[in-house]
Amino acid sequence: MQTFTTEDITNYYDHTETHYRQFWKMEQSMGLHYGVWDKDTKTLAEAIVNTNRQLALLGELTANDLVLDAGCGVGGSSIFLAKNIGCQVTGITLSERQVRTASGFAAQNGVAHLARFERMDYTKTRFPDHHFDVVWAIESMQTASDKSLFFKEMQRVLKPGGRLLIADVFKEGNWKITDTPVMQTMLHGWAMSDILNTDQLSDLAKSHSFELAKNVDVTKQVRKSIHKYRWFAMAGMVGTKWYNLFHNATHFSKVHYKTGFAQYRAWKQGLWSYRLLEIRKS
Repeated sequence: MQTFTTEDITNYYDHTETHYRQFWKMEQSMGLHYGVWDKDTKTLAEAIVNTNRQLALLGELTANDLVLDAGCGVGGSSIFLAKNIGCQVTGITLSERQVRTASGFAAQNGVAHLARFERMDYTKTRFPDHHFDVVWAIESMQTASDKSLFFKEMQRVLKPGGRLLIADVFKEGNWKITDTPVMQTMLHGWAMSDILNTDQLSDLAKSHSFELAKNVDVTKQVRKSIHKYRWFAMAGMVGTKWYNLFHNATHFSKVHYKTGFAQYRAWKQGLWSYRLLEIRKS
């Protein structure tokens, strides 16, 4: 199993941002994650924003909540929470490039006074103890090579009774990453070493004085996003191979399109699900 460093993860996001701008409606949705579709969503950008909406509803967020967006990407979730609920949000990311992009999006949306962004590792932040009401983590928790470090730090920075809200991919079953080539390809393209199933997550949470309170399987609702990612991978494959004929592309730029194919094949095999979780601090 390959273990990715924080530098690897930073390089992944920096080197693939152009792909998200081109194929994943980043300028409209400000999100790099799967979109949750329902009867009111008509486009991919709307579905990506809807993931924010559904997780906020699950966590019953209010304007009084002080939120840490742990692994904020380009800021879409932080901006959504500030603009639509009135939360004060601090978004953190390993990528200085993402800090700049997110800050620009916040200014464009008129919420720079509520949503601010910093370069920081979510396993060792500089925040005081018991500071936040909510930690928000869309497709970021599973990126940690050592998930226990994530939970240890979130235990420290959350107030008693605070909520950890997660939207992410989860292992279905007990397969080993070393025995599952298609999942290795899927996760490698995202600079991820391995993922947990929800039983493993619940056990890990309990060991850090958290309790899994809500677990909503929305895999069916992200099905359209899975298909779109596959189609975008086809287009990306052609562009990537052409680009590599004339340029010395970075590693993640070369292999990113393979993730689009692998996530589809692994989903068809029932190897992963997509879930919205609320985890409460004791």
